[in-house]
Amino acid sequence: MYKLSRIDRSRVRFEALRRKINTILVVLFVLLLASLTAQYGFHVEAVWVHRLEAFDVFVLLFFIGQQAVKLLFAPDRRIFFRERRLEFALTGTVLLLIPLLALALPWMEAHFPNFASVKLATVYLALAQFVIILDMALSGIRGGRRIMNMKIQPARFFIGGFVVAIISGTLALSLPKATTSGITVVDALFTATSAVCVTGLIVVDTPVAFTMFGHSIILLLVQIGGLGLMTFTTFLILFSDRLSIRERVLMREFLGRDNLGELRSTLRRIVGMTLIIESIGAVYLYVCWPSASFDATGARIFSAVFHSVSAFCNAGFSLFSNSMMDAGVAFNPLLNIGMASLIVLGGLGFLTIANITSLRPWRARIIRPGIRLTLHTRLVLVTTGILLAGGTLLFFLLEYDNTLHELSLSEQIMASFFQSVTARTAGFNTTDIGKLAVPTSLLLMLLMFVGASPGSTGGGIKTTTAALLFLSAIRQLRGARAIEVAHRKIPESSVNKAHTVLLLGLSLLFLSVMLLSLLESLPLLDIIFECVSAIATTGLSRGITYDLSTPSKIVLIFSMLIGRVGVLTFMHAVLRPARTDRHDYPSESVIVS
Repeated sequence: MYKLSRIDRSRVRFEALRRKINTILVVLFVLLLASLTAQYGFHVEAVWVHRLEAFDVFVLLFFIGQQAVKLLFAPDRRIFFRERRLEFALTGTVLLLIPLLALALPWMEAHFPNFASVKLATVYLALAQFVIILDMALSGIRGGRRIMNMKIQPARFFIGGFVVAIISGTLALSLPKATTSGITVVDALFTATSAVCVTGLIVVDTPVAFTMFGHSIILLLVQIGGLGLMTFTTFLILFSDRLSIRERVLMREFLGRDNLGELRSTLRRIVGMTLIIESIGAVYLYVCWPSASFDATGARIFSAVFHSVSAFCNAGFSLFSNSMMDAGVAFNPLLNIGMASLIVLGGLGFLTIANITSLRPWRARIIRPGIRLTLHTRLVLVTTGILLAGGTLLFFLLEYDNTLHELSLSEQIMASFFQSVTARTAGFNTTDIGKLAVPTSLLLMLLMFVGASPGSTGGGIKTTTAALLFLSAIRQLRGARAIEVAHRKIPESSVNKAHTVLLLGLSLLFLSVMLLSLLESLPLLDIIFECVSAIATTGLSRGITYDLSTPSKIVLIFSMLIGRVGVLTFMHAVLRPARTDRHDYPSESVIVS
């Protein structure tokens, strides 16, 4: 009979202990989730708040204790610590804050009498709750990795992640404390979809209908949707464990990286760039935004963070009922430059920004002489520049005697440029979109339909798709055999993919317009504009979103979801993959004229 070694027996005992502890943790985490939902989502009496907070403290102490026990009895403490270094780092931070807060409390009470000690305790408890929630998320991700490693088509897994995020956001926005006077399920679902899909279309007035808690939920949903759910979850995994081959293949398909070895550095660069750009943007907006727009410093800080994230993620959500049309905001040059810069950076795409930032002249010549701008980056930059410049000029010419008539020349140029930028799936506006002339509305629809760039926070058919379609048309007119750009030949598969994306995008637009035309008695131009805005995840509207019926809202919900994940990805999830047959039929030409 085979006899286990001492190390094997130790591992068996450890696994048995870990299973028992994890079972208790699952029960406590469910109860904690209910406790946090009651505290933050419902109006409960003060006595119950204290009881729930005491329970939160108990869970925190148990959480810290079980980590110490697992580390103590782990067969290989070094490996166990390395796999959970993020949890241990957060726990260490919480423990370190206890003596720091104890030392700071007397000083705070002496210098700030109005700052009661209960506020410090509340801040510490909120931090502890955040640590536990993050650990719950990491534990859930580890459990969900079994689903990730199943033989599920990547496109279906990707869409499923967005659906889960939308449902979770809907439930959170439906909580009593998230709104000022309640919200219907359909409106909560629409708002959550618009936030996760970084669209910005709204059926309720965001600053009026939602509370600070509701705004925080929307901010979180926008950030998750902007980064991409796969990027967000995989980044958390990288801090706590290694990626399996299946997970690496999934991320390679969504990040467009052929080299699996670059995945870790790419993910860290994406998240790092996002946090840095949004932080700089928040500080910039805090300084530049007129203080008269806010009642308190805290509101000004939150507004700066909210709009920085919303702009970089091309979401279009605003804490002002008329977006950026206020007199002190609409023609503030510093604010226009800041918001436009965030929108453009978010629309360029993470890989494009990474390629640009790695291309330093001295570094390219001395350290890494082989580094260069990729063809993808060149197409993105050129197409983006043409669309921005052309959109600004055409908007100025078309609206010179209309919405821009009473403005000075500098304000006209500023408004034209900002609307050209924001039509690239951002959704903010400094002019009344409902008063634009028909040709200008058609121009904005074209800019929205093209949208941002691949791997970005924006939607649309993407700038590279538009560039390949244009180059393909030029090739056909000239009778060239292949598309050659910058001494590079573009594969025919990429060109075929661009044509497919255009066909599917137009088909989805036609279907959405037809359904809304059947459901609503509204001007056709307004309906088309609304559908293009939803599919391109832009958020601009001619003012009909509030008046839509429930079936029309559902149509736009599906349009926003398909537009965010991409029509090609959606069709991959719906259709069965083709069988690879070994036979080959003879070819025969079809007349096309």
